[in-house]
Amino acid sequence: MTRTSKYLNQDTIAALQSFQIEKIDREITDYLDTNNKMNTYHFEYCPKCGCYHPRLIKSGFANSGKQMLRCKECGKRFVYISI
Repeated sequence: MTRTSKYLNQDTIAALQSFQIEKIDREITDYLDTNNKMNTYHFEYCPKCGCYHPRLIKSGFANSGKQMLRCKECGKRFVYISI
């Protein structure tokens, strides 16, 4: 059972080719992994404005493919670099 069958109805899955199902399954896995990783993006201070316990939101991806975050206090975007 793939993740795709959990999120799409059987009629839709039956109309897709196997490579399409595999791609959708990879995309779902990537989105779920990204959401799980977001729980690890905890900053005590914003690296741009220095705000204590900033509210951060996802803000796209950099050209390198890394997740960008935006501070809701100052509006600045930055890339999360894990060490």
